[in-house]
Amino acid sequence: MILRIFRVEIDPSTRSAFEAGFRSLSVDAVTRAPGNLSCEIGMPTRWAPNTYSMITRWRDEDALVAFAGPEWNTPVIPAGMEAFGRKLSVEHYRIDDSPIGEQRNAADSR
Repeated sequence: MILRIFRVEIDPSTRSAFEAGFRSLSVDAVTRAPGNLSCEIGMPTRWAPNTYSMITRWRDEDALVAFAGPEWNTPVIPAGMEAFGRKLSVEHYRIDDSPIGEQRNAADSR
């Protein structure tokens, strides 16, 4: 399983239009993709007032390639959302499915 964390910083003057599109166009594009397991939107905080995130889980790398193409380490921006992003980033992590207790025990034995 792969965790994908997309971040976008917007111009605050576009907030309403961006949020409407992010919640509909962007979420729809991701949740309809085969192999997508979950999708969550992170809203801005006072420390990053113009930054949003989308955190998704994917079945495997093949699912990400089908969604984002062979260069799946770059952001996928649906039609209609291209004008909003000032700064974009995407990160990926493989999910460690082992129980937390096993991880702690392994770390303690080192």
